[in-house]
Amino acid sequence: MARSTGLAPRRGYTIDAATVLVGAVAAGARGRAAATRTGAELILNTRLEAQDVFKLVAHGQSSTSAGGYIVQAAHVPEGSTTPSTYATIGTVTLAPGIQEIPLSGAVVGDLCRKAPNPDVAGDVRVTAVRLIPGSGTLTVTNVALTDNVATVTVGTHSLLVGEVVTIFCSNAVFDGVFTITAKTATTISFAKENANVTSASATGTVTNGLAVPAGTNTISLQYA
Repeated sequence: MARSTGLAPRRGYTIDAATVLVGAVAAGARGRAAATRTGAELILNTRLEAQDVFKLVAHGQSSTSAGGYIVQAAHVPEGSTTPSTYATIGTVTLAPGIQEIPLSGAVVGDLCRKAPNPDVAGDVRVTAVRLIPGSGTLTVTNVALTDNVATVTVGTHSLLVGEVVTIFCSNAVFDGVFTITAKTATTISFAKENANVTSASATGTVTNGLAVPAGTNTISLQYA
């Protein structure tokens, strides 16, 4: 997985699964250098609509390039550094070669307004864009449900709060498509109206619909 390395004026920059991007692909105000990315979520203090048309470029640089990312966007309220609920824009499927996915500030803003509970009234002034890596197929080992909150143990994972996952489980109560509301390093939790289920071993699978990124790849956000 590519690690983000910062932002150069009029050039694309690589981004990783934990990076939240906000703003045009350009240097900051009065030529201020953009922040160096470290893998943690970081919001840039600029706005996507400054460059309304841009694109994601996926470059599979090896014969083993495979897997994919889910592309999501969210509104960031004025003066806040916390995005609202993310809406899925689409997916990037990695393969040898270069793929370009065109985006526009107007379309992304419209998606943000339609996201579940977006806390947006009127114009979307600032937008966060993030990539979530494919999870592959995770193995369920334990389930529990307390006060209408289900918790499923899947081992070490890269899933994020707000992601949508599909679950097939030996305990049918946990079958379905759910939005993650909380997570730990080895578990995910989501809302599920049902009688309490005592913590117990279980079998099954959890996936966000894409294979884990493999091979040597670069994902960048660029001017269109």
